[in-house]
Amino acid sequence: MTTPRLLSVRLDARLAEALERHCAQTGATRSDVVKQSVAQYIVEHAGPTLGGLAEAVLPAAPKRTARARRAPRQKRFRDYVREKRRR
Repeated sequence: MTTPRLLSVRLDARLAEALERHCAQTGATRSDVVKQSVAQYIVEHAGPTLGGLAEAVLPAAPKRTARARRAPRQKRFRDYVREKRRR
């Protein structure tokens, strides 16, 4: 685990007041809001992700219907009945 690093940021008066109001309303700390904002900024500006590229290139996976979800149970039951008949 890495140790946290201290970062000083200068904000103009309006942005600092908006941050204080947001923290007072939500109960979040300034540090938490800044960390989340920096992380979100990096994700948005880092370029495409592997998952995003895969979604763009690969066809969508077929959706499973309720019948498809029940099929394994039905198959198990059929196999059970067939096995019981053989005895």
